[in-house]
Amino acid sequence: MDLEERAKQSLDPASYDFIAGGAGAELTIKANREAFERIGIIPRVLTGIKHVDTSTTLFGHRLSMPIYLTSMSNHGVAHPSAEVGSAEGARKVGALFVAATGSNKTIEEIAQASGSSPHWFQLYYNKDAEINRNLIQRAEKAGYSAIVMTVDLPVLGLQDRDFRNRFVVPSDLKRANIASEKFMAATRNLLSLVSGVKDDLSWDDYEWTRKNTKLPVLIKGILSPEDAEEAVRRRVSGIIVSNHGGRQLDTGIGAIAALPRIVERVTGRTKVLFDSGVRRGIDVFKALALGADAVGVGRPILYGLNVAGPEGVTAVLEHLKAELVNVMRLSGVSSLAGIGLEYVSLS
Repeated sequence: MDLEERAKQSLDPASYDFIAGGAGAELTIKANREAFERIGIIPRVLTGIKHVDTSTTLFGHRLSMPIYLTSMSNHGVAHPSAEVGSAEGARKVGALFVAATGSNKTIEEIAQASGSSPHWFQLYYNKDAEINRNLIQRAEKAGYSAIVMTVDLPVLGLQDRDFRNRFVVPSDLKRANIASEKFMAATRNLLSLVSGVKDDLSWDDYEWTRKNTKLPVLIKGILSPEDAEEAVRRRVSGIIVSNHGGRQLDTGIGAIAALPRIVERVTGRTKVLFDSGVRRGIDVFKALALGADAVGVGRPILYGLNVAGPEGVTAVLEHLKAELVNVMRLSGVSSLAGIGLEYVSLS
């Protein structure tokens, strides 16, 4: 049975819709998949390749695969172990885990579960600068190796499924990283989910973040080549091409369609990562061919977590890696560095 279908049968309908759903009519979710499907692969043959290497290095850390767990809030909706379970699953295969501000487990608990496996902290920029400073300092102390600043959520995308279901975050789940009863109560209601998030975010806020941490700072949520160019000009350590998995702006372009122009614009001057719409190892191959340095996975991780806990997360990552190995062998390429534009057709 398909993993998502198994999770759908396991979860209550409102919780499934919260994970699977997107903004408005969910045309951006559809666009993400359609954009991937329009990309064809051009294999090479008679290459003599027998073994392939999926390892990569990112900001000084050796990873077993170019696939990472992108930042998502509320893993506890999927499984009681929440982000701790997801981090444990990632650790078992040496994959990078990105912990979200809106996690149901604390920064410290997630770091402990990650162990020596690389882990980054995603920052939703709060209106209160002291909250931001405290979160960054805690992440540094706990051993996180990068800060990911999400910039595509000035307001919450209107998610029709959640409104129809009158979905609220279950009362036994908490926003573990911000100790404010007022904030905690507000975030149970999705209409107030971003009540504390700074709604006039600007490049000045990025500069503040960069000056208040020694860690690399990445910006997540870029789709415009012009924004990517500005990020390079401001010495951003890395950008993440993403449309929030279709959860924010409906009728937005498929994220993978934005990747080639952004990669062309930045010309290797900063790291370019990618997420949104990734479901198979073949999607990872396509994103790498279009210039991504690493590829983030979201919803499949939560489905795996729901079905089998930490072991389910590990199984999803191992399956994606096996699919990537398969397509690399069938395409005649032995290393990630060898995957380039010549292997894909965008027509």
